[in-house]
Amino acid sequence: MPRYLVHRAIGDVSDAELEAAAERSRRTREESFPQITWEHSHVVRTEHGLTSYCVYGAPDEQAVRDHAVAAGLPVDGMQVIERDLHP
Repeated sequence: MPRYLVHRAIGDVSDAELEAAAERSRRTREESFPQITWEHSHVVRTEHGLTSYCVYGAPDEQAVRDHAVAAGLPVDGMQVIERDLHP
């Protein structure tokens, strides 16, 4: 199954708001998008607030975008992961 790196510009949100968004994403995926797997996310702080980089497995890019819309999450960029490298 293809894997995708999703870039989300989240902005200035509290830890509670970030956790609520993650829970909404998880619940939406389980209820409506069981074909998608959420592997993990990295959250970084930039000059514009928080940004996340999320790794998903999905049959296609549109499934990831549809999940984001349903969960109320932004998608500011998406790339297919070509491969992983490990130390």
